[in-house]
Amino acid sequence: MSAIDHSDLLPSLRKTSWDVAYRTYGGSHATWVGLLVEWWIGLKPASHTVLDGAPSFGRGRVGQGDALFCQDDHPVGVLEVEGSEPEKTIRTIEQYFKSTRPELKPIWFGLLMLYSYEPRGSGSGRRFPPAEDPAAMSVARQLSAKFSNHSVVILALDKEFGRHTGIRGTREYYAGTLSRVTGVRLQGGDERVRRVLFAAPNSC
Repeated sequence: MSAIDHSDLLPSLRKTSWDVAYRTYGGSHATWVGLLVEWWIGLKPASHTVLDGAPSFGRGRVGQGDALFCQDDHPVGVLEVEGSEPEKTIRTIEQYFKSTRPELKPIWFGLLMLYSYEPRGSGSGRRFPPAEDPAAMSVARQLSAKFSNHSVVILALDKEFGRHTGIRGTREYYAGTLSRVTGVRLQGGDERVRRVLFAAPNSC
């Protein structure tokens, strides 16, 4: 099978097990990393591998991504999942793009999953803010313009706030249910494609 390319990235993410994310409550960081590991390996099981816990982009432990996606044992993409500091995390992806480590030179895409970590507001107005942060998107566009041969894929996971009884009612930590996943691929400073990859059964 031929290697995956830029145009394949966003459409292929429809194959992610978003129904599992929909049924998982809490911070879910580890779950989402796992789902994307499954997505990548499932695309081409004979040639795709993942390093869970990416090696540092520099010497020592100066910075590490959540995972590296590899094709035929060569890293081609870096994964970051972030709930609170998206701009800082985009800078980490940039460090991989410009790394001088020869082992990391083949990297040509960054995948950033954004989610709202905690709800805001009170009473009937309490809700999770949108995962797609405008400031972070601006920084991501700048990154894609700076490295025009690379793709930057943003996954925005939006949650619906709810008040629950039973075990989910023991902590507000479990109050969010995945409602929508929007994917955007940036390249050359432009938004090349945007798609809704998942919508909850009861969403509009």
